[in-house]
Amino acid sequence: MNLFDFEWGGRDDDAVDTGGHGCGWGTVLLLGFCALLVVLMNWAFDFLGSALGWLLGLLG
Repeated sequence: MNLFDFEWGGRDDDAVDTGGHGCGWGTVLLLGFCALLVVLMNWAFDFLGSALGWLLGLLG
């Protein structure tokens, strides 16, 4: 991973290197944001389910 590269597809230079060129920071940030979004959605649905169960328990 190149520290100063923010391209979605990896490094943007045309030089041929022997190793894999990995991914850019943009890809890492996008994947991190998606993982955080999944965790927050899971937390929100769990909280809403618990609150709804508690409310139905009070009414029933």
